[in-house]
Amino acid sequence: MDSIETLTSPDIVNFIRENESADIQKLILNPPAEFKADISFIADQILSRRKAKTKLPEWYDNYDLIMPPPLSLEQCSSPATGAYKASIFSGNTLVDLTGGMGIDTLYLANQFEKVHHVEMNEQIHETFQHNLKVLSKPDITAHHSTAEEFINEVESNTSFFIDPARRSEQKSRVFLFEDCFPNVIELLPSFREKADKVLIKAAPMIDISLAVSQLEQVKEVHVVSVRNEVKEVLFLLDYQTEALDEPIIKCVNLETTQPSFSFCTSNEKTASSSFSEPQRYLYDPNSSILKAGAFKLIGSQYELHKIAINTHLYTSDSLIDNFPGRVFEIIHSDINKKNIGKAISDGKVNVLTKNYPQKPDELKKKLKLKDGGKFFLIGLRDKNNKPKLLLTKHPDK
Repeated sequence: MDSIETLTSPDIVNFIRENESADIQKLILNPPAEFKADISFIADQILSRRKAKTKLPEWYDNYDLIMPPPLSLEQCSSPATGAYKASIFSGNTLVDLTGGMGIDTLYLANQFEKVHHVEMNEQIHETFQHNLKVLSKPDITAHHSTAEEFINEVESNTSFFIDPARRSEQKSRVFLFEDCFPNVIELLPSFREKADKVLIKAAPMIDISLAVSQLEQVKEVHVVSVRNEVKEVLFLLDYQTEALDEPIIKCVNLETTQPSFSFCTSNEKTASSSFSEPQRYLYDPNSSILKAGAFKLIGSQYELHKIAINTHLYTSDSLIDNFPGRVFEIIHSDINKKNIGKAISDGKVNVLTKNYPQKPDELKKKLKLKDGGKFFLIGLRDKNNKPKLLLTKHPDK
């Protein structure tokens, strides 16, 4: 019995449903006799369903769907990032060259008339075909092929989406296209011949300036955070327009009410920073802005002073509405080991550090603090490179 047939049999579906909260190790070590041969498949489905409850809630209750393996589920797009891609990418025909379990394909399909899902792994390809039937998506065609092979069959004026994966032997923290499969750089001649637009998804570790210099016709770069954690960097290539001097970089923080922040690299280069000791309010730009490198521009655009060259926190005596990041009101600007007990009587505080000698956990241990409460203890280096601790809270509205 193959894995598709196994995982869709009524007995196994019911067993998965009934054991969603079971101890997986005990289940694997002592499975019921009738499920012993398939217990590894079953265990993966149970683990994936647990993760899907928050990661893919629209899949969670549908037991006719086959879940991706737990690791694939962790790495796949969330509904928020999938919907965001669909908001910036549309056209007539789309080819997803690295289809995988197809989460991005399904979201992007809402913006295209014809969609092709390309997957080189036969089992994943067959799983996606099964899920397509369950989801009633007749406008998506699944292909068992490599990106390099399939792109030769494509007509011109096609849009492509590609999410290259790091080769398993690559251990560097830096994400380089040439270390991935498929190699986007090697596909550029084919894109030049066949594509009208290409959307490339890269990991948060990507060097944005290097990537822009390697790619062609980059119109937009989207740095996408979800609740202040950078999840992916998107490069939108447009072969229908003339060569661009530089792309627009758009920083978004999904699942928040914060506005987006857009700029060009030349804007950042010509911007200047003013520096100040901490004033009444402290501003912490969201992670997508810091990843994009708008260290001077964010301060000048919102008329803020920077704390220090390498401390990417900003300050002002004025409270700014709709700042793209967190805002704190400083209530004590000189916290130390001697006075912290009086300032935080219950010992509960949320600890953050930026360009500070100690990490939050180390600082909490040193000062004998516990997580919680309404206050935030922020460690930073000031403009004189001196470590400083500030006690803050969210401003009263």
